[in-house]
Amino acid sequence: MNRTEFMRQLESLLQNISATEREEALQYYNEYFNDAGPENEQNVIEALGNPAKVAENIKKDIFGNGYGENIYQKINADNRAVITYPADSGAESGAGEAGFGQENEAQAAGAVSSRKKEGMSTGMIVLIVILCILASPVILGVASAGIGVAAGLIAAWLGLIVGFGATAVALILILIALVVAGIISLFTHPFVGMGLIGAGLICGGVGLLFLMLTVAMAGIATPAICCWIGGLFQKRGKAEA
Repeated sequence: MNRTEFMRQLESLLQNISATEREEALQYYNEYFNDAGPENEQNVIEALGNPAKVAENIKKDIFGNGYGENIYQKINADNRAVITYPADSGAESGAGEAGFGQENEAQAAGAVSSRKKEGMSTGMIVLIVILCILASPVILGVASAGIGVAAGLIAAWLGLIVGFGATAVALILILIALVVAGIISLFTHPFVGMGLIGAGLICGGVGLLFLMLTVAMAGIATPAICCWIGGLFQKRGKAEA
């Protein structure tokens, strides 16, 4: 078996893990072969063992598979151990390489997972901090604008209610005043008195209209709007849950 066949089998055996983890593992072992050099290709293969065992170790290190405490030594990718191959490949040196190769295999599998976990956690924290710093002026501006618009709408609505109510009260008071003045004028100037009474009744009718609008806005429309807004927030909360 040569390097190409070893890596091809390893890639085939790692199809059931994510593409990112598979690429990192393959890249790691390719660099492993590169560090050893072409002249030590067969020694690397013998030291690592068969591709099935290497794939099994990688999967155990990534998924855990219920083995309890992870048995693989975690090392940094920059500290990847390099096998030293003596010129004489006797039985004793071969046994030493095999034993060291098993340890190195466990270290390699652990390094792939450790590098991934450390990179993700540090990168995500830095990215979140940068995004929060950059987006804070925009978020504050949008929040302030939203609060301002909401406060303006509420103030305008309350102003309409108060204005309609005040108009209704004023027109009703005018009704009373004109009717009283008209009744008094009937004894001296009948036509003037009837005109005053008629004008007072018109003002009273308009005042009753404004009074009904005030009651409808304050007692019907306002609770309905509040219920509608509350329903929107409730639906959004259920959707997020």
